[in-house]
Amino acid sequence: MKDLINEAVGLIDDQYLSLTEKPAEEILEMSKHQKSIVSVRKFARTVLLAAVLVSLLTVTAFASGIFSLDKRPAASDETYTIHWGDSEWGSGGSITWKDLKYVFKFDGPDACKEVRFKPGWLPFEPNPLMNSWSQDEDGWYSRLVSEGADEVDSMSSNYQPYRVETYYASRFYNDGAMLLMYQTPEEITEEQWGDLKVLRFHAYQDLPANDYTEARHLDYYFVILFSEADGWITVVSGTSDMDTVAHVAKELSFKETGNILKSSDFENNAVFIDVGQG
Repeated sequence: MKDLINEAVGLIDDQYLSLTEKPAEEILEMSKHQKSIVSVRKFARTVLLAAVLVSLLTVTAFASGIFSLDKRPAASDETYTIHWGDSEWGSGGSITWKDLKYVFKFDGPDACKEVRFKPGWLPFEPNPLMNSWSQDEDGWYSRLVSEGADEVDSMSSNYQPYRVETYYASRFYNDGAMLLMYQTPEEITEEQWGDLKVLRFHAYQDLPANDYTEARHLDYYFVILFSEADGWITVVSGTSDMDTVAHVAKELSFKETGNILKSSDFENNAVFIDVGQG
């Protein structure tokens, strides 16, 4: 219980904690309806208690599996707009995604525990240069791709045999979503791997012929690991086959970083998870 309270206090905004440290006269000025210093101090304690209770609700949400997932085909008129700011590569702007294939929605509090993962098995080693920015000094990843490895033929249909990336339900808190934009899923099966809810499915994309290639039918495989307790979503996908992708997913280890991620930590509330896109 002590650890739970300490974690809850750690989530309290500094503006509430500062109330308990302000001189009584300053709080009195902030709360003119208070009639005495004693009442003001009660007011400050009440605000702090309310903040603790809100934080406790957030913390206990992690333990009670309050995050949930809803999945469905995208509506014909469904759109999501993303924005980006100015950078060294150009000025800011926005784009609206439409003609979507599938939508994954998440419900729960605006706070998720950040995690990193480490693979226990891969069909071959990744290219270190392609993954250097997403790997910490202890070998834990936030994102892992197979592109750039010697074993990968970027011109074949198996151009990205595996990819692993973690997202957070809090990112989608304000009516956002995780999307498939180009690749159409077939039957999605649900399983339970310990504490994790797991979605498995095959998806496909038919590309028309052009001046450089013939018409092509491409296959993709997905295993989505969803923590209903902590709100993180790790998507394992690839162009190899379901056995390979599922093997990668089953051998992943996870660790918490100690950080709490909220919707305000993300620039946009929508992402697409199509293999080889973006």
